Amino acid sequence: KSRPRHLILGSESLPRPFKASDSSSGEMTYIYDYSGRLRRFRRLISKLRNGDLALQFLDHLSALGLSPATVSKYAGHLPILLRVIDFDLKKATRSDVERVVAWINSQPYREWTKHGKKLTLRKLIQYAKYGSCNKDTPLPPEVSWISMRVNEEKDMRITPESLLTLEEFNSMVKVTENPRDRAV
Repeated sequence: KSRPRHLILGSESLPRPFKASDSSSGEMTYIYDYSGRLRRFRRLISKLRNGDLALQFLDHLSALGLSPATVSKYAGHLPILLRVIDFDLKKATRSDVERVVAWINSQPYREWTKHGKKLTLRKLIQYAKYGSCNKDTPLPPEVSWISMRVNEEKDMRITPESLLTLEEFNSMVKVTENPRDRAV
């Protein structure tokens, strides 16, 4: 018989909205499904140039103890970067890296997304050159110049010019016919 989940767990525990026990093995799965995402990214990465090295990089990140969410974030940036990278990562030069960073900066990504892609590139090349990307491993000169500052002002969606003036707001309220709209 199938009983409601709260009876199985005991009346004192409530169902957790962020977990679900859908698997037949009774294993808990989380709504973000990082392991599933990671499997999909790994399958995609394996088909790309420098894919073997990128997969080793992801294994290294997991071995360093990074959370599945963080490893998944790095894995999400890799397919796009690997498509742009047209050189051997172990033999990367500064000019190779500059081309990739220029491409990242030219894309219409938000500033924090650009930051994530540049960080992934920096760590990937660090791993390719030195076999590690932990905090004790020095950055190779090919990537040490990459600025990791985020200019949040570029991402400001609301500017003073885009806000309504008091006169504009009042004129909008005057022309409304619906009481609901006037209640603004």
